[in-house]
Amino acid sequence: MPTSCEVCPVKICCNPKGPIIIEGSAEITDKYGRPLASDSRKKMHVLCGCGQSKNKPFCDGMHSKGVEDEEDDIAN
Repeated sequence: MPTSCEVCPVKICCNPKGPIIIEGSAEITDKYGRPLASDSRKKMHVLCGCGQSKNKPFCDGMHSKGVEDEEDDIAN
């Protein structure tokens, strides 16, 4: 029987000056391997791509207020 990773591929979309959207089942961890997302069964996670979020690594919508330094933009 295939594992869930084999059945549902993960898609990652980097938006210029915006969020990094992870579609598919994924576990988000800190540098020590501890889970950060409250529910790893979620089918979408939205990570900060602009560096302005107060809820890093997750997006809180601060990119919509504008990004001053384009060099910090992950999707340049």
